[in-house]
Amino acid sequence: MNKYFLYAASVLALASCSSDDFLGENSGNVQNASSAINFGGDAGKITRATSNTGDYVKMLDGQFKIYGVKKMSETQFVTVFKDYSVWNAAANTTTSNTNGWEYVGAKGATNLGTGNISLDKDQTIKFWDYSASEYRFVAGSPISAFTYNVPVTDESKEIKSATITGLAGHINANEAGQAITTNPVYIAEPIVVKKTKYQEPVLFSFKRQQAMVRVGLYETIPGYSITEINFYKAGGSKAEAVNNIILTSGTENYFVGGSDVKGTITYNWTGTTPSYTYTYDDTNLTKTQNWYAGKFEPHNALATVSTAAVAELYGKDNDMSTNGYFTVIPTPSATTAAPILIKCDYTLTSDDHSGETIKVTGATAAIPAAFSKWEANTRYTYLFKISQNTNGYTGDDPNKAGLYPITFDAAVKESTDAMQGTVTTVSTPSITTYQESSVSETSVEYKTKAIYATAANDNGEEYTLTTNGTAVGNVQVYKLSKERNEAELQVSAIVNAEIKDENKTQTTVPSTETTVGNVTLAANKYLSFTPDAAGFYAIQYLVQAAAADGSTPAVYAYKVVEVKAATK
Repeated sequence: MNKYFLYAASVLALASCSSDDFLGENSGNVQNASSAINFGGDAGKITRATSNTGDYVKMLDGQFKIYGVKKMSETQFVTVFKDYSVWNAAANTTTSNTNGWEYVGAKGATNLGTGNISLDKDQTIKFWDYSASEYRFVAGSPISAFTYNVPVTDESKEIKSATITGLAGHINANEAGQAITTNPVYIAEPIVVKKTKYQEPVLFSFKRQQAMVRVGLYETIPGYSITEINFYKAGGSKAEAVNNIILTSGTENYFVGGSDVKGTITYNWTGTTPSYTYTYDDTNLTKTQNWYAGKFEPHNALATVSTAAVAELYGKDNDMSTNGYFTVIPTPSATTAAPILIKCDYTLTSDDHSGETIKVTGATAAIPAAFSKWEANTRYTYLFKISQNTNGYTGDDPNKAGLYPITFDAAVKESTDAMQGTVTTVSTPSITTYQESSVSETSVEYKTKAIYATAANDNGEEYTLTTNGTAVGNVQVYKLSKERNEAELQVSAIVNAEIKDENKTQTTVPSTETTVGNVTLAANKYLSFTPDAAGFYAIQYLVQAAAADGSTPAVYAYKVVEVKAATK
């Protein structure tokens, strides 16, 4: 699953990629009241870039621990598997192993499976009991990191919770120290097995209890390069002197991280699909409003394309992987989603070698709350594109936000009346776009399938959208006839020749562009459309309605995305 955003002052892009569905193989055994219980399991693809690479057996280090009970009545659960170790072994060599995972062994056995498991107790073969209405199973890996919490008063009660240890995740800049150790820790989705499935292996879907996040920057301001950039901490009145990207939250202690962190998995067996939530022990846990990504070298021009080399696009940090990701601890389940902000000052240096510089202050973008919680086993990519449609300001007046292009106009003076052309430039909202499976190693690429979008203010509050009428919040989507950027669509000189507006003011995108008709809205906040062909598409958001007397035109914000043909 992939999520992708942009911000209009800076334009922001987020993408995430989670694990695929697990594949598992079902046994063809005929139903037998004394058939042995067998296990199978897979791990998601997210970990292929971590220390445990290869197939799912290697990702799990060839081991996991299980706890299982059988339900004898509405109030009685009987323990079947009490903290059993499971290890990889050749399939179909024993009655208890038809799917590549073994659990039967004697106390004292050592060097079991590729994980070199040792047993501190006898583990005996277990058979399906058809007098039980169902079985319930939980699992975690590695064995040393997962401990089932046996109820103090009655161990036959339903499964409540488990403790996981050894979690770690980046949160602070790490330029000089050794990289934090982020050994993979996995938790399986809890499983309920009904009688109709008793003859089949119990298939676990494991998720890594860390997420992966990377944050990149590039700029597309014509005629200038960004030669210095600094970021604000939460609540800061001025930018920090460092060059690390800083993500901030308006919520205190929103981000969590640290080394050797302990967590509690709480299981919920109600409803049709069981689930779990996670909380963290405060010991060794760092909580803060600021999260630090890579550091950019000062006085080096920022990347100008989203496909730049990793170091140019995402900066550098000792905790960063070779493709720009940081391993992070997922946002606690109980945390209320809140917008994530990025605010920066930057210096523009003219590309014509004249030595001219412009200082831009307080450019701000927001990741809406809908995309701000970091879920387990999920990868997130945030790309901030800084264009000339910035909401930062030059000079010392914050009310004069934006970069105002210097333009020239020629007019013939007739009598005493002078004619003058008008260019309107406004600060714009963050338009955030998202598409599944859009992340590549260095950037985000859209394909010809569903694209989703939201619009939010600088605080990350999502606007209400409409697809008809003339009120603020109206959105339209266009297929562009050629490559254009947001700035071009907002400069009236470019569109005047095509829309032949006698007042020489921009009203909408050029009439030569094609309106996309399959636009839909969900909850009045989430726009979606499906591109029918490769090319460039523009999302148009009405920022300011035209005056009824025609004295002022409508003002729009734009987000342009390039779409490529979907791969087979």
